Amino acid sequence: MGNQNESNLYELKKVENKFGKVISITYLCIIKSKSIMETTKKAYAEILKVLKKHKDICIFDIEDLERKAKIHLFGLQLKEEYGLDIDPKCIYDLHYQRFGNFMVIDWFGEKYRKTISWSDDGRQPDDELLLKIGFSTGAYIFGEDYPTDLFQKFFLELKSYNPKYIDSHNSSLYFSMDNAKEIFNKFNDILLKYKKINEEDYKRRQIEELKKQLENLQK
Repeated sequence: MGNQNESNLYELKKVENKFGKVISITYLCIIKSKSIMETTKKAYAEILKVLKKHKDICIFDIEDLERKAKIHLFGLQLKEEYGLDIDPKCIYDLHYQRFGNFMVIDWFGEKYRKTISWSDDGRQPDDELLLKIGFSTGAYIFGEDYPTDLFQKFFLELKSYNPKYIDSHNSSLYFSMDNAKEIFNKFNDILLKYKKINEEDYKRRQIEELKKQLENLQK
């Protein structure tokens, strides 16, 4: 009789363990189904609600905390919604955000007094959040001898990612955020590829330049 009770108890525990695992797995699936952005947004809303309720005794700058929360959520939006490979905690502004020397995410349009200087087709952004990739010094990014041909090949490859607006005169491309993921995440690799090409090509250009100088001396 005792052995039968122990056997029943053992089977009951097995069922409880399995049931517990199912609950745990189900709970984890529910948590994972919610984005970090949604969870964080809800957490900030609850925190700020409590702080504002007790603002008379609160020593924190609630407006500053609210601003920082919005910036963090914007960083999460760039990562989760637009797929940019970034650390959301490294975003410091709701408008202008620079990434390295050549990429900027910013709002463009008359409302923000930011327009495209020399749009190829004359179109202008209608108050849009855009990824701008621009090279104010043009081919100088690859060397003091200004390798135009190499820069044009580099720029053409960037254009193949379908920017929404193009300013060829100022070597600038503007991508809609819905189309920014691929070029943003690949940009550094593309730039590195052309820098390596330039290292070899620079030697050739230097040899050609020395040959020209020698020919001029022999005249």
